Amino acid sequence: MALNGYNDDPFDAEAFQEETPPEPEKKPGNRTFLTIIIVLGIIFLIALLGLLIFAPRLISNQRAAQMEEAAVINAANTATAGAVIALQDEMNTQQALTEIALTPTVPPTKTPTKTPMVAVATYTPQGTPTGLSADELATVEAIQAQMTAQGTLASTPTKAPTALPDTGLMDEIGLPTMAGLAVLFIVIIVFSRHLRLSSR
Repeated sequence: MALNGYNDDPFDAEAFQEETPPEPEKKPGNRTFLTIIIVLGIIFLIALLGLLIFAPRLISNQRAAQMEEAAVINAANTATAGAVIALQDEMNTQQALTEIALTPTVPPTKTPTKTPMVAVATYTPQGTPTGLSADELATVEAIQAQMTAQGTLASTPTKAPTALPDTGLMDEIGLPTMAGLAVLFIVIIVFSRHLRLSSR
């Protein structure tokens, strides 16, 4: 039995065709963003090369300055110690001379005798209660005044440095510069994102 008007394709192909969306147009590459990235990369490389070239010089200059400062401090300490030792020696000498001047002398005996003689030191004041003449007393007072003045000058403590050393990143650049660089980088990031989104 033959079927008349029979179609081998029972389904209508046109009714079931899915509509395919048109392919989106290919946008040209984001050249502005790539240009900014390349420029920033070049700036970074130049800064890195500059750091590699100039950092050894800066470090050697800082070390030389620190060594020179240490030498000056050591020289000052040596001079202070020498002055203290010289002052102490002078004070000891003056004290010994003063003790010798104040020690009464025993007159020598003329001839030894068989009878033992006992030498007794006696103190006889001669016008002043210290047993010194007016000239000797003035000399002792002048020496004591000089020793007191030198002792006062030498005993004044030298001030030790109380400030922290000026080394490190924050001492050379400072907090305001770091904050400014952070703000600059944030502006660069926002600007680059804006350029990237505006090209879509």
